[in-house]
Amino acid sequence: MVRTDALMYVELHCHSAYSFLDGASPPDELLAAAHRYGYPALALTDRNGVYGSLAFAHAAQPLGIQAITGAEVTLSDGNHLILLAETAPGYTNLCGCSRKRTSVPSGSTRGCR
Repeated sequence: MVRTDALMYVELHCHSAYSFLDGASPPDELLAAAHRYGYPALALTDRNGVYGSLAFAHAAQPLGIQAITGAEVTLSDGNHLILLAETAPGYTNLCGCSRKRTSVPSGSTRGCR
């Protein structure tokens, strides 16, 4: 149940169990909690990949929650960058960025279109 009388909150940096030693819950449990809190959307940003994105999208649909696919990419200098895909081409670029993550210097978009 989504409250319309309150400000909406959407978590845009959430790790699942697919982020080994960083997240504990599988995507369906994260979405169940988001549903209980009335979130209209949730972003899954597992570390250095989109491993749980398919399970996440399938589990979000029956709950009426917008699944936002993203990743927390580790740059070559050790810094982290949160990337969110807005479109299908954006998802393709996100996959390329996470695949090429070790060669992307901080502050650069090389490897990402």
